[in-house]
Amino acid sequence: MLKSFVILFAFLASASATASHYYVTNNNTGLTCIILDGDFQFNLVFNEKNTTEKFTVTFNETVSVEGDCNGVRNNQSVQTLNIKFNPEGQSARYAKEWELDIVFGSSSNVAFEIIDYTLTTQRTDLVPYFGKFVRDANAAGDVTATQTNAYKCSTAKLGLVGGSTIDIKTSNVIAFAQMNGTVFPTDQVYEVCYLDARTNEVVPIVVGACLAALVVVVLVGYLIGRARAKRQGYASV
Repeated sequence: MLKSFVILFAFLASASATASHYYVTNNNTGLTCIILDGDFQFNLVFNEKNTTEKFTVTFNETVSVEGDCNGVRNNQSVQTLNIKFNPEGQSARYAKEWELDIVFGSSSNVAFEIIDYTLTTQRTDLVPYFGKFVRDANAAGDVTATQTNAYKCSTAKLGLVGGSTIDIKTSNVIAFAQMNGTVFPTDQVYEVCYLDARTNEVVPIVVGACLAALVVVVLVGYLIGRARAKRQGYASV
């Protein structure tokens, strides 16, 4: 029982850990249009020489962050976030940086959503291949929000063609915003991703079940102790 509570508190502590911070500011207005907090993990699949190899790579350090609050793509207003970074396992032997492009769109139904993304990789000491990974149009994705809400998810997944994925852990995202600062305000409203919404429904049930089991254990222990006390009383008479 105690172990269950320890695991629960550890989960809550890890969920509140500080994530990497990225933002894009409108040069014309000085207002921030994109904020993304999260830690990226890249699960890459390479098909080389009739073999399939898989690698998991994380950030080492950010090189630059750029973007555009007033972009246009296919006659649609878009906002973009471009992150150049050094991945884990990079060395002087393979010194080229990686690049991640994320494109946000908006419509009458949603305030913002991720509509496209690409990842350009280079060789590292851990990954002996390089390539350009593009969005899988068939992959499920729910990085979206309505009105002035932001998006929140413990792990947001962006699917790539060929089975690769980009995981954004402890992610908070907003686009098409007009914020005076470069961080989320304390009263920001978030829309939670589907996976976390399901988890939020399960956690109270699990906690309630643990508490009910604890009550039963205490009650049974009390009854057993009382029965033993009675037997000892009879024996002394």
